[in-house]
Amino acid sequence: TKSNIANPGQNLAYPSVTLKKVGSNQVVVDNGLIQVTFSNPFGLITGIKYKGFDNVLNDQIKNRGYWDVYWYEPGQKALADYFIGTKFDIINQTSEHIEISFSRTWNISQRGSIAPLNVDKRYIIRSGVSGVYMYAVLERLKGWPAVNMDETRNVFKLNTTKFDFMVVSDNRQKIMPSPADRDTNDGRASPLAYKEAVDDKYMYSMEDKDNKVHGWISSDQRVGFWMITPSNEFRVCGPVKQDLTSHLGPTVLSMFASVHYAGKDMNTTYTSEEPWKKVFGPVLVYLNSASSHNLLWADAKRQMLAEVQSWPYDFVKSVDYPLYHQRGTVKGQLFVMDRYKSKSKLYGGFAFVGLAISGEAGSWQTESKGYQFWTQADKMGRFTIANVRPRNYSLYAWVPGFIGDYKYERNITITPGGEINVGRIVYEPPRNGTIGVPDRTAAEFNIPDPDPALFTRLDLNYSNPPQDRFRQYGLLDRYSVLYPREDLVYVAGVSDYKKIGSMHINAGNGTLVPTTWRIVFNLKAVNQTGNYTLRMALAAASNADLYVRVNEANSKPTFTTGLIGRDNAIARHGIHGLYRLYNIDVLGKLLRVGNNTIFLNQDRNSSSGTGVMYDYLRLKGPSRVLF
Repeated sequence: TKSNIANPGQNLAYPSVTLKKVGSNQVVVDNGLIQVTFSNPFGLITGIKYKGFDNVLNDQIKNRGYWDVYWYEPGQKALADYFIGTKFDIINQTSEHIEISFSRTWNISQRGSIAPLNVDKRYIIRSGVSGVYMYAVLERLKGWPAVNMDETRNVFKLNTTKFDFMVVSDNRQKIMPSPADRDTNDGRASPLAYKEAVDDKYMYSMEDKDNKVHGWISSDQRVGFWMITPSNEFRVCGPVKQDLTSHLGPTVLSMFASVHYAGKDMNTTYTSEEPWKKVFGPVLVYLNSASSHNLLWADAKRQMLAEVQSWPYDFVKSVDYPLYHQRGTVKGQLFVMDRYKSKSKLYGGFAFVGLAISGEAGSWQTESKGYQFWTQADKMGRFTIANVRPRNYSLYAWVPGFIGDYKYERNITITPGGEINVGRIVYEPPRNGTIGVPDRTAAEFNIPDPDPALFTRLDLNYSNPPQDRFRQYGLLDRYSVLYPREDLVYVAGVSDYKKIGSMHINAGNGTLVPTTWRIVFNLKAVNQTGNYTLRMALAAASNADLYVRVNEANSKPTFTTGLIGRDNAIARHGIHGLYRLYNIDVLGKLLRVGNNTIFLNQDRNSSSGTGVMYDYLRLKGPSRVLF
């Protein structure tokens, strides 16, 4: 990791890392490449000097480089806690490495003013690395007040006059509008549903498995500012949890935990009887300089790969951060037994396999308090989960193309340096669906073209790939474009699911009207006493209540989900939120020879973002699949 694009291919002797206190309220650490200023003992980053910048941060505001948590005691209003330190310590200091700490200890007299947490914020600056590593150790003791903590993150607010170009991925990168461009007072912009609607932060969200590097570039100074996350072990809710990255401001985030795209189905409540400690990070804020946007982005990705390969770091000086030799490994091979497809076992190719706190199958997607370790199997289902912290876990998996969740029948106990081989394990999923693709998203369904007046270019080359069309503002109002005369009618064996709208939401145009989708299918025979099963997988749900009726639109529902979903994926430009699978019994006596209809009625109309996204649907009879 000791490379800097400004000096490619050179073996330089880097200057020593130095630390000095400036007055009574500042600490400055300098390694010859960057100079970082911290408030003492608060532990806020107030300045980063690099290349031609005296400060790459926005020095017009107080909070420009900080940690925070949004917290509240049950029944109280949410508050922001900026983890303001009360004590400064030098943890380790050599010519090649300085680690410093800004900490605080909670006591009952502070109840109601700050979150009931002990906090130890750590910063590491190393010789030859143009960046600063950051992590925090958060702790709650038994007997402390119950608390909800919905969001924990690290935030940087950059120089507003210099950083103009944002990069989230190879495809999503562009010159960004300035705050002035969104000023509705001077006639440049018109107000929409919310302040940042047309170019808002949720357009740049990303699944955690892909969220490894993002940031901003100063085109004028040819400097990049990047957030690099080398591991997901300290993030929450598994590999496909979506969260924010960088956004207008210019702002750079490291999201450690949030209810985004999950809602309060995610457990963020910590009881008074529940002691807890967790290390968030380290992550790396990395700065570089080069002659073009492309070179800056290429170097940021190179640095990210170097950090990933170096994980777990060997330079972290905390007893709560286990080193390589203190961690363990789990290996195995996953197969799928699907008797409808094959009489023999199929390879669980490219399955997601992970370790998380023990729970029911699929519970990992709402688990936020412990560590999670995930990998993707190869095409033959072989997997290795490396660098696992010692403790007891459950082994979970899910396989793209197959529905449902797998959980290994025994707990896994990781010991320092230990290796566990679970051998050949087999997942037996329910039968696949025929309306949609069982991939936990609604990406295969039809996403309407956005209103041309509201279209936002999400990438530099104006390509707007189809898989990103769902990120556009205003799609909630395009329901009438898909269904101008009536709600969806899907005829099994005739209709194409790729033409179904990706969202089952309220009809709009100024009003919110509950909608009913119909699935029509033909039966040549009916077993009146047989068992029929409607298998319904949802990719997202937001304050929805879905009623299922058979053949009579106004009959008593065969099934209702009840009020479900607070992932808000529909309103926040998502293509999935939390995955839900329902197995719905349909009595044979409700069916008839000839045409039958299943009515899916989304009955709530509380907001334009209320509704569901389907992953797939399937009806199985006693002896065969009907649709």
